[in-house]
Amino acid sequence: MAFNRGNKGKQSSAARTIAKVAAVGIIAGAPLGLAVGTANAAPVNWDALAQCEASGNWGANTGNGYYGGLQFTQQTWNAFGGQGNPANASREQQIAVAERVAAGQGVNNAWPACSRKLGVNSAPAARTAPAPQQQQRKAQPQQRQAAAPVQQAPVVALEGSKTNPSGNYEIKAGDTLSKIADANKVAGGYQAIVEKNKGFITNPDLIFPGHKILI
Repeated sequence: MAFNRGNKGKQSSAARTIAKVAAVGIIAGAPLGLAVGTANAAPVNWDALAQCEASGNWGANTGNGYYGGLQFTQQTWNAFGGQGNPANASREQQIAVAERVAAGQGVNNAWPACSRKLGVNSAPAARTAPAPQQQQRKAQPQQRQAAAPVQQAPVVALEGSKTNPSGNYEIKAGDTLSKIADANKVAGGYQAIVEKNKGFITNPDLIFPGHKILI
């Protein structure tokens, strides 16, 4: 096979390259209907191909780098899903891998000598191009909807109280208007202090040590 050998020995690298180029040229230049028709040719008689390649010995391993009834190289076997050594695989396992090789390379490219001898004509399976609508969907990935910006609450600056130049009491650390009113027996409580210091006590909950108030 291409990457395998025919029944008359391993092909040269140049010969394999020419075979690949010729096969690609034929597929690229052929109408779609012709390519599909070739790919859907009659099923391959794998037993006949194994008879040509390895005298029907599905466990062939002669040390020449080609294994099993269909004379896989280890590289080709691994590339198309084979496990272990082809010579140790069952006939069914080898045929399963061979079906994938035929779909990917074509029987004529993979087993050139024996496919010609047996009159097998099979090219790689043609790949169907996606519909224009599908291509358009792939070309335009779905845009993610942008998250709405989080609105931050407005920052409210609390206005502190001011010192009263006419005050007769200096605020101390830990004081509150209620404490001051109770300690000094201010009639009307802290509300009376606020009333006496209009324009200076602008926030009863925010007073500062050292400021003066009128009590």
